[in-house]
Amino acid sequence: MKLIVDLNEQIKKDIAKLEEECEQIGKKLQTMYKQKFNALNEQFIIELIREIKGKQATDEDIFSDRYESYLELGVEKNGMYFPNSSIPIWKCKAEMFHKVGYLMKLSIPSLEAKLKNLIIDIFEDHRRELDENDDD
Repeated sequence: MKLIVDLNEQIKKDIAKLEEECEQIGKKLQTMYKQKFNALNEQFIIELIREIKGKQATDEDIFSDRYESYLELGVEKNGMYFPNSSIPIWKCKAEMFHKVGYLMKLSIPSLEAKLKNLIIDIFEDHRRELDENDDD
């Protein structure tokens, strides 16, 4: 992750925009892979998470100490949610006497490629588990 020390309004807007772009990529891929996971009786979910110390936050909190945003990939099956992976987007924390942030280094196309690889890995693992359970 890339260190950001000059936290100003333009950076805040850029981070909020990046979070929104990441969320849109997630929605697009979730839709793209929906049928594959439905065939396994699972619902695949990609969600933008914004939190401060585990509690829900908003894009207004971007410069708050311990704020973090990330994309979480998970699967819902039989009414239960199972998180599989996450990709950090932004983290802000107080260090010494000022706040600093850490921003993902991935470009949007690189993020999309990474997400696709993760999704395929998750799908293949779940398909393999289903096949093994059918063999029992």
